[in-house]
Amino acid sequence: MEPTSKYVQANGITLHGLTWGNPDNPLLIMTHGIGLCGMVWRPLAEDLARDYYVFSLDLRGHGDSDKPGGYTFNDMAEDVIGLVQALDPPQPPYGIGHSAGGMTIMIANSKAPGTVGPTVLVDTRVGPALEVYNPEEREERMNRTRNKRAVWESREVMYDAYRNRRVFSTWTDDAVRDYIYGGTRLLDDGRAELKCPTDVEAIYYEARHALNPTPYLKALSGDYLLLLGYIGNYPDEEARGSDEIKYFLNEVKGARMETLPKGSHFVAMEDPDLVLASARRYLDGHRLGGD
Repeated sequence: MEPTSKYVQANGITLHGLTWGNPDNPLLIMTHGIGLCGMVWRPLAEDLARDYYVFSLDLRGHGDSDKPGGYTFNDMAEDVIGLVQALDPPQPPYGIGHSAGGMTIMIANSKAPGTVGPTVLVDTRVGPALEVYNPEEREERMNRTRNKRAVWESREVMYDAYRNRRVFSTWTDDAVRDYIYGGTRLLDDGRAELKCPTDVEAIYYEARHALNPTPYLKALSGDYLLLLGYIGNYPDEEARGSDEIKYFLNEVKGARMETLPKGSHFVAMEDPDLVLASARRYLDGHRLGGD
């Protein structure tokens, strides 16, 4: 099932999304993680399109959305608010967000309650970023991101290079291809260029590191399923005892958590069927009047 590109004027910029399904169905907005693109949701979107009108958003600075600067979580949240206002669905859309994409939806709902309805948060960190790196290591990581290769001889050459990299080694072949084909543009000479500039990706990583979600959680209402990969942001043995998760579940009355039996932070790209099954149970339960 081929998606349809849709461009929407929202929050003073042009946002791009890939759509699947019948526009008369309930709207479902999907948001990706830093450095990725809307196409990474394709396996879930194709199935969910049987019952929802899926809009998989390219966050600002990513994919075919504008790159106007303002690369903060507040800006992305304002984009989501503007997108929903522009699409004007008869009821708040459902949501699925991975990592920073999930945090973006939560901040949007904190700033404008009810913007997005029941939402699945796939391995979204609900507390401050862990201090894994000292300042020098963080700077080195940002420089590596800024200096990574942005132009490749072809998408196939890029695929061959990426396939065995640590982050991508656990992804399905289709997931790697979806990322590359959705996240690059072909130049006139056939070379493939990343759509998300490397300096934009680095800015977002730094913004995520500095972000403290606690003030947003205090103002947050709504229904959320925090879906965790076994070895993602929160290892399984720590997840249920995590102070951050306890705070999230206590502060946000409509929140619940589910730990998957496998998968890393990128579980949606490693086992899309596993994530789809949990997301469908949750979203369909709300759509059909359950809990």
